[in-house]
Amino acid sequence: MLDKQLLIIGIDPGTTLGYAAIDFEGNLVKVHSEKEVDMGTLISEIVNLGKPLIVAGDKKYTPGFVEKLAIKLGARLIGPDYDLKVIEKRDAVRKYETGNQHEIDALASAVFALKKLTPLLNKINVFVQHYKKENIKNQLIEFVVGKELNIKDAAEIIEEQKIKDFPISKSKDFEKPEKEERKLTEKDFLVLYKRFKDAQKDIRLLREQNKRLEDKTTAIKRDYEYMFKQISRSQLDKKMQSLLDFKEGRIKFFANELNKKQLEIKSMRGEVTNLLYFLSNIGSSVLLKKLDNLGINEFEKKRNMLNIKQGDVLLVRDPDIVSDKTISEIKDKVHVILYKKPVSKKIESRLPFIFINSAEVKIEENEYFGIADRADFEKMKNKKSLLHKIVEDYRSERS
Repeated sequence: MLDKQLLIIGIDPGTTLGYAAIDFEGNLVKVHSEKEVDMGTLISEIVNLGKPLIVAGDKKYTPGFVEKLAIKLGARLIGPDYDLKVIEKRDAVRKYETGNQHEIDALASAVFALKKLTPLLNKINVFVQHYKKENIKNQLIEFVVGKELNIKDAAEIIEEQKIKDFPISKSKDFEKPEKEERKLTEKDFLVLYKRFKDAQKDIRLLREQNKRLEDKTTAIKRDYEYMFKQISRSQLDKKMQSLLDFKEGRIKFFANELNKKQLEIKSMRGEVTNLLYFLSNIGSSVLLKKLDNLGINEFEKKRNMLNIKQGDVLLVRDPDIVSDKTISEIKDKVHVILYKKPVSKKIESRLPFIFINSAEVKIEENEYFGIADRADFEKMKNKKSLLHKIVEDYRSERS
């Protein structure tokens, strides 16, 4: 079966909704406008055209409808750096056939998104031509443009052909784009897989280095034993004794280095084991992203590693350490926080999150991530959600 056509979707929201679909060569797939179109109908029409990688609007600040559509489609959201002017939009779509201003606005959004992606697409074309990778070009576009991986990593994952066996590819979250709450995105999974591959590479390099150290240590021991046999103790002068002491020191040094490297290998094996465990239990678990606290220093330090986004769940050691800036960054993305140190009533009532005691949920974790048993998590979340609603209703009645 042929792969679906990769698409850029432009949206003009409103009572009369306009949408346009173009491919990554700039060819028009469809442009249409209609009154009172609901989200479900729009999604159904779009996925029948192909696979949407990009959703775009024509405003600097993306309307809520466009942002929500991108989330439900699992697509990347791209907007202009300023509100597009009418004359710009008309010039952009001059070569296409459109029926009204709504279709012009939607099609212009898609065209400007393609223009913004052109430098990256050119890099992909150069890579494909140089390394003769035409057979994986569409997959490269999907991973590099849609999932924001770098080109080299994406090519490595595709050519190993392991990604097709991962359970994430069969997840309902990706078969049904209308499901809003997604605990683990495909990009999260690919990042974990890349870390796993890097860890394997590091272990191989450490083993090679340890082998060289072992060979060097063996050679030094052999030289030392040979010298000791050739020189009687009565004939050793200070210079020879100094040389022997130096050789013995070298042996001890390399022995210590070997021990250090062996400890590093043991640590890396533990990390690989954790990653493999996470990968094998994704289907029955919820991914947790770890923070020591909700202060701005901790958030900034781990921002790039964790890539917190809509629907994520946090595992926080001490939620009483709070920065308003951090809360502003995550309040529209995170709804549930698991805590280790009890959260104060003052903080819990002030922050817009559902707080769950991590001791009440079965959790496995490493330095940056954890996985929680989905059944335990859903049970505690539903319980806390009900309690949160009762409290809110009581406050509303009091006020």
